[in-house]
Amino acid sequence: MPEMTMSFSKGKANETSIKHNNRSLYQDNFDYEKVGHKHIKPEYTELNEVLVHEDIRDIYKREFGQAVKEYNQKQKRKDRKIKDYYSKVKNSKNQRTQIEFMVQVGNMDDYKDVTDRFTSRQWQDSKQILENYFENFKKRNPNLIPYNAVIHMDESTPHLHLNVVPVAHLPQAKRGLKVKPSLDRALDEEGYKRSERDNRQQWKDFQHAEAQALADEAMLFGIDRKAGITNKLKDVHQYKQVMREIDDLQAQKRQVDAQVRDKQAQLDSISSRELAVAEREKAVTEKEQRSSELDKEIRRKEFVLKDWDKKEQNARDSWKAWGRTVEKMARAKNLGSPDDYLVVGTFGAVDKDATKDRIAKLLELAGHGKSIKEVEAENRKLRNQGIEQYRSFVRKEKTIGEVQRQKEQERLKKRVKEQDKKIREQQKMILQLRMFADAAMRTIRGIAKAIPERAHKIWKSIGANLYKTGGRTYVHMNKNEIDQANEGYSGAANSQKSRYNQYQRSRDLDR
Repeated sequence: MPEMTMSFSKGKANETSIKHNNRSLYQDNFDYEKVGHKHIKPEYTELNEVLVHEDIRDIYKREFGQAVKEYNQKQKRKDRKIKDYYSKVKNSKNQRTQIEFMVQVGNMDDYKDVTDRFTSRQWQDSKQILENYFENFKKRNPNLIPYNAVIHMDESTPHLHLNVVPVAHLPQAKRGLKVKPSLDRALDEEGYKRSERDNRQQWKDFQHAEAQALADEAMLFGIDRKAGITNKLKDVHQYKQVMREIDDLQAQKRQVDAQVRDKQAQLDSISSRELAVAEREKAVTEKEQRSSELDKEIRRKEFVLKDWDKKEQNARDSWKAWGRTVEKMARAKNLGSPDDYLVVGTFGAVDKDATKDRIAKLLELAGHGKSIKEVEAENRKLRNQGIEQYRSFVRKEKTIGEVQRQKEQERLKKRVKEQDKKIREQQKMILQLRMFADAAMRTIRGIAKAIPERAHKIWKSIGANLYKTGGRTYVHMNKNEIDQANEGYSGAANSQKSRYNQYQRSRDLDR
């Protein structure tokens, strides 16, 4: 269970700065740049809460009006009558119009690691503790009338500024008013007796009682009171001065931390760039390796084409041999001699079938001379087209690989984003469950506190139920409560073991 100090101190000045305390009501024209306001964090001012805000003059009229009226009725001289009792007390050297108290749970070290006060359970619990304390303060101290009470959440720690008008009833007074704004007499009326030996003993008793009341409220939220140097400062103003000095030191520390983070970010950036360069170099190496493999494939294809060209060349050489024969025969005469076309058989007779066959072959050979050139041109065209298409395929393959890589990267980013969303939802659910569990524990403590004779039974029941549900985790419980819960836990375990043994004995008897 966490421990914190409980602080209750008294202000010194006769009048307090209501505008400073209630800055959330005047946030638009509040001077945050003022020297005494440098420690305030404006982004959290909206978290401040004004619990009560009344004109102190209205309090004076309500609490002292009748007494002033009775006093004036007894006066025969007009110059002795009181026209404005508040102004009279304010201008008096021996009286104070009001008293300011500052109430605080913990110190600056308890809250320094919190980054977001809107969602911080620690800050919100402390705020609720102060709200509960204020409500019970009014019931405990009917002679201290609050006219202004504000919880500040925009400074180093959550704390309550409580401004009260002390009201003392003096029915036996022979002179002056029978109701006066006197703190020591108001406390005396509430049961805090004054000591003749130590005139501060009454205040110390009251201060200790209020600090303990604050500790009781904190206990309901699982916070124990920690022994420490509390309530040692003279007044609220001295406290604020110390807090401002601490804030200045913290600001210096934050500046140094920011410089350290910048340097670290620069190192991380350099490391990231080096990593990116290494990855790019790796990608270039892989692409160069792939390009080399593609070049090898191209050379292999070219070799295949060359082999095919060689076979085609052999065929062309064969056709050229026939062509040269035709040219040789054609050069002898313009169209050749009859012997070139006619086949003469025995006794000079012309063999018509053989002649037709020769003429057909000669015509075929002549036609082949043209076909060879066309085939060569077509082969060159097809070969060039094949190489270009293959290279185009290689470039397309590289482009497709890059597009696929980008698509895969987008898919992974989308998946990471969805997982982050699920994690945030789970964290929110866990926070809600914790708040529910804390509320349940506060309710149980309230019941146990209200009915002390049943407290032991309640904690034992909790331990027994934990045994039934299979758990043994005690959250925000002090040692005494844990011991009582363990007693119930052990009792439930022994009871179940006893029932199991009885069941075994009954089975043995049945057999």
